[in-house]
Amino acid sequence: MSYKYKILKGSNNQIFNERETGITHSPFKLELDIFNAIKEGNETKLKQAMNAYISNGFVIGNMTDDEMGEIKYWAVSTIAIAIHYAILGGIDETDAYNLSDEFIKKIDKLNSFDSCLNYLIEKAFLLTDMVNKCSHYQVYIRKTLHYINIHLHEKIKISDLSKNVGLSYDYLSILFKNEVGLSIHKYILDKKLQESKKMINEGFSFKEISYILSFSSQTHFINCFKNKFNQTPFEYKKTRLGS
Repeated sequence: MSYKYKILKGSNNQIFNERETGITHSPFKLELDIFNAIKEGNETKLKQAMNAYISNGFVIGNMTDDEMGEIKYWAVSTIAIAIHYAILGGIDETDAYNLSDEFIKKIDKLNSFDSCLNYLIEKAFLLTDMVNKCSHYQVYIRKTLHYINIHLHEKIKISDLSKNVGLSYDYLSILFKNEVGLSIHKYILDKKLQESKKMINEGFSFKEISYILSFSSQTHFINCFKNKFNQTPFEYKKTRLGS
């Protein structure tokens, strides 16, 4: 599908040109409806807002003399705003900012308006789904998940988590299990094991992984990995990397 778009002509008096041509930036409300749908984690609203925006056509501001550069600037700014709305919707801010960096690197390699817009649409639905999955969490659980995320390389104690969010050890444990569906210990272990897969793919040794992710020993890491994934780290590495 090919999308309609226009780029505003550059001028020392931009508003004069816009008055003369009648062409102005895309209406703010069209963008706001998309960002609010992301924040709400509402895929239906996102589809409606996206269709309205696409049918209206896109008008991109004048930021550089290079047309593709203007398109990329527009795409990057759109991603940046979408990420902030996703954070307001409840996704972990560290994950969100890392996703933003990843998305922008990809945009930098694209070479057409259509490819940029298709990529933005794809990521808008991804962010909406991520918000939807965590939107029911209470603020205490969001803070707990964020703490775990940024301290994953450490030995995380539930007592530290409870102090961080201002709840008792027992109440946080019950609340976490009710909302997340796993005990805190099980959740932390699962996160460490999922991270270990990434580290294996990146070439870390099993000894390095067990140390960095604060397993009590390499044997402990290997046993936990096998219990979780029904294969040893070595078998996983051999399957994924052929080595």
